[in-house]
This record gives sequence, C-alpha cells and structure tokens, in this order.
Amino acid sequence: MDLSKLPSPFYRGTVKAIVFDKQNRLLVGAGEENSTGWEMPGGGWEHNESLEECLRRELKEEFGAKIKKVGDTLFVYRGKSVHGWTILRIAVAVELENFDLILGDMTEARFVSKDELLSLDFAADEGTIKGQVNLIWPSE
Repeated sequence: MDLSKLPSPFYRGTVKAIVFDKQNRLLVGAGEENSTGWEMPGGGWEHNESLEECLRRELKEEFGAKIKKVGDTLFVYRGKSVHGWTILRIAVAVELENFDLILGDMTEARFVSKDELLSLDFAADEGTIKGQVNLIWPSE
C-alpha cells in the first residue's frame, strides 16, 4: 500500500470554552494577533498540559479571567488553520469566577445570543462553530 496517498494525520488540538452569562448569552472574543473576526475563547492545547490547565491558561491570557469550574466536554468540531492544517476543537463547559474581564490577547469581548452568533463574522478557522449552535444552546 502506498502510504504517500493518504491524507496527513496531523491535527492541531485546541480547547474552547463555552461560557454563558446569566442571560444565557455566549462569550466570544476578537482581535487576537494575526486573527480577523470573532472566535471562541480558548486555544492550543500544549503537550504538557491537562485540558483544565489549558483552559485556565488560555482564558487568563485572553481575558484575564479565572475559572470557577470546568464542566463536561459538550462537543467536538473541526476547522482549518490559515496554514491548511486540520484543527480539532474540543468545546468544554466553563464557569467563570466573575465577568470582570481584562482584555489581554483579545482586544474585544462580548456575550451574544444564538441569533447574534449566527450573524457574526468569525475568523476563517473558527467559522464552523456556527454549525454547532444547537449543541451550544440545546434547549432553544
């Protein structure tokens, strides 16, 4: 069998936080370096980290946020990096200690409803999140 014809097994693993406010709106951010558009909070899962450590690091870097509780994995979705790599994104329920966000890697943050999420311009590698709205808001 000629293995050179098989697609690359390389995936970049990321962990994304599903954070709701008291009005059942979802936290999104924009403005990270080299990014155009909105994206879900979170980022690259480093080899030496647990899933929880990754989320804590990424939310602190992006929003100065502290996590109160890491919940269940809700779903997994894929994207493509600007380099053409497949990105595997693991979406995890997260509860923050508070909503006093201090912008870091992200230059903008907001909480959005389902309809608002569907109308946002997402970064090219994050746009597939729109196909997951019924998993983000399963009861609507």
